[in-house]
This record gives sequence, structure tokens and C-alpha cells, in this order.
Amino acid sequence: MQASTRKVETHTLHSRVLGEERVLKVFVPPGAAGEALPVVYCHDGIEFFTHGRVATQAHEAILAGKLAPCYIVGIAVNLDRRRDDYAFDGARHREYLQFVADECIPFLDERYAMDDGRRYMAGISLGAVATLSFVLEYPQWFHRVMLFSGAFFPPYQRRVAEAIDLSRLYAYMFIGEDERQAQTPSGVFDFWSYNEAMRDILMDRGADVSYHTGPGNHIWGVWQRHLVAALSEIVLV
Repeated sequence: MQASTRKVETHTLHSRVLGEERVLKVFVPPGAAGEALPVVYCHDGIEFFTHGRVATQAHEAILAGKLAPCYIVGIAVNLDRRRDDYAFDGARHREYLQFVADECIPFLDERYAMDDGRRYMAGISLGAVATLSFVLEYPQWFHRVMLFSGAFFPPYQRRVAEAIDLSRLYAYMFIGEDERQAQTPSGVFDFWSYNEAMRDILMDRGADVSYHTGPGNHIWGVWQRHLVAALSEIVLV
């Protein structure tokens, strides 16, 4: 594919459900010209672009033939309400799911040629919890996901274990080898054990899980290095 300039577009969407504005960043892949292409929705979306350099990495990988052309959508987080929105027992969790499904997706479908049969989702830490919630609530849309260092606390493990059938799900999981005592603003957690448990639960419910580990702790400097590998596995040509 011929070299081109990296293209990222920014939109501001007023959410009736959440009662606030949310910024959406959209990576437009090189060569996008009307053909319906896959799309990856990312929670903590602005950080995917700034800390994860997802647009730069995806652009280079697509040009090199290492990643199928795809849109990448970063949904900005409301940091003050992050847990309320992302945690399965959060005060606004259902409203956040509704915002993405009923407001965000239609808004972007009107503006870009996004393939409604190839909608994927990515999340890190508590964003991985939100991602799995979309799998449970909207299996017709989201059945290939990227889960990095998920904050899969035991109550959420039990919630996912109640799922009847996850045989349509493909999950790329990554956890850092130093996350047995991961430092977060909320405390120190054993994300390693939480992710091993969630892997087993997903597989028990029929999901296809690609499970990866590597050096590092609960930080973007680690996750950034694994984004292209994860995207190349979840995005279908």
C-alpha cells in the first residue's frame, strides 16, 4: 500500500443518556474510500491515541501489510465517573452501554463506511470489564475483543460465569508478569490471578481465548507494545 498521511478526525457528541458531551477520536485507515471496513471501539479512548499511539501504530502496520485496514474509535472517558460507567455494578453502567449502542454507533455509522458485521471492541483494566459487558449485552455486534490487564474482580468473574454460551466470542487477552501486585489509584491488586481466572471462565463458557503474558506492570508503556499484535488478531479481513 502506498504511503499516506495518518488521518485522525475528532467529533464531539452530546449524549442524551449520560447528559454530557463525549469526544470521539476516529482513526481513518489509509485507502478508505467508501468500502465498508471493520471498526474497533476503544474505552479510555483518548489514552489509546495519546499513551498507546494506536493511530500511528495502526497506520504503519496497515501500510506494511501487517494489519487489515480498519477504523479505530476512541471514546473519551469521564475520569470523574469512570468506575460508574465501566464497572459492571457502576452507577451509570447501563447508561454507558446504552450511550455507545444507541448514540455513538449510529452517529459514526452516518459518517463513515463501517461494517456492522465487523464491530470489535478493546479495553484496558476497568475498560476490559466494560468491553465484556458489551459482549454480554450486545452479542450480535461484539464477539471479537481485546482485553488487556482486565480488572476482573471476583464478583465480575461470577457474573461472566453465569453466561450460558460464549462460543461466538474470540478474546485476545494480555497480562503483565509483574501484575501480581499492580499499583493503581484504587490500591494494589493481583490482576495476574484475576485474568487467569477470567481466561478459564471464558473458555469454560465456550469462548476462543488467545492468552498472552509478558514482562511489565499495569502501565501504558507495556500495553502500547502489544497493541498491533492484538489488533491483527481480532480484526478480520
